[in-house]
Amino acid sequence: MMELHFDSKKGIWAEDPDVVDKLSKNFFGRQKGRVVLLDIEEALYLIGFQNAECLHKGTPMSFNELASHYAASEPRLMVKYSAYRDWRDRGLVLLRAESVKKTGDKASFKHYPEKKTDYEKISATARWYPDSMYSVMESESEAKRLFNGWWFGQYGIYKQDRGNLLKLDFLETLFLAKHMDVTITGADGKRLAPEELLRQVTSKREYTRQLYDVYEDWRLAGFVVKTGFKFGSHFRIYFPGASPAKEGKWIHSQHVLHVFPKEQRMLISEWARIVRVAHSVKKTFILAVPNISAKDLVDYPADYIAYRRKKWQGQLVRETPDDKPRYLLAAVSEDEHIGGLELASLLKRAEAKSLELILSITDRETSVTYYLLKRVLLSDSDYDYYEIEWHKP
Repeated sequence: MMELHFDSKKGIWAEDPDVVDKLSKNFFGRQKGRVVLLDIEEALYLIGFQNAECLHKGTPMSFNELASHYAASEPRLMVKYSAYRDWRDRGLVLLRAESVKKTGDKASFKHYPEKKTDYEKISATARWYPDSMYSVMESESEAKRLFNGWWFGQYGIYKQDRGNLLKLDFLETLFLAKHMDVTITGADGKRLAPEELLRQVTSKREYTRQLYDVYEDWRLAGFVVKTGFKFGSHFRIYFPGASPAKEGKWIHSQHVLHVFPKEQRMLISEWARIVRVAHSVKKTFILAVPNISAKDLVDYPADYIAYRRKKWQGQLVRETPDDKPRYLLAAVSEDEHIGGLELASLLKRAEAKSLELILSITDRETSVTYYLLKRVLLSDSDYDYYEIEWHKP
């Protein structure tokens, strides 16, 4: 049996030479002289799964007795322990973030095929319906031109060859008024300026400004941006050149985008559900965190530096602290809240260390799911975008 020791002032350690050697070879704890000092989650894992026994003044301690000594100073101990246990069960190494000084390789970025677009001015008029938050264009020629050429609005009925009106949602209406000089009129027939349209929508729909800023950002980069309602997200994204007028089968989007304002907080379970819906229909999920500045960032805890496997002599072997670290891992539970600001802060911390960010989500059955986040670079953009994908270590 592996023998550990606990003292409320000294912490947890192993001193038997054979135990010290075994722990050191498997990257548990920190060797100090002839002993190995252990973090609480390491000790709990050894007790639970490595046949270890922890003694306090010669008396064995149970799992709960030892954990209780740390419950006040480590309020999220069980969430962190679940992530630690699952990673270690996979034969991989992870260490507390503050104990690792090495940085990783440069974090990877994604580049999508942009096509900077200068939208031409169009002499057309649409009537605005403020309570419905969309506008209608009756000019058949201009409506078809906007729909077939740039895929603005919905001409006729969705996926049906019926009707000759162009319906434009509030984001499309704003964009056309601002960038293509389309005239938007109210019930009195007077022209509405983009600022007035924005004011009207903002009074009815929260986070209108953030939604529009992200919509405009991607449209100006040449992407087609449509509603993502059917997929539980704000937008679905098509690469430049996509059009509903092309012959052949219907074009399907490959990406969905969700805007997560820095002021908003969301249950982890709700956030994860949005990502899962996207993945279930084989779409890449992109998270937008707009309007974040350096002064906004907060000290949100990142728990672990995690290592993965690498190829060596034709085989996969686990990486160790002698290698460069791969991931910054934040452990959360399905019943916690996380905000756009906290998530952006974690992402910035990972980038500063040239690491990729992994969220480890523990559900109520203590099953752990991992999500990997990679930054998407959009030219001339002041906003942060990240791909989020399910990850298996």
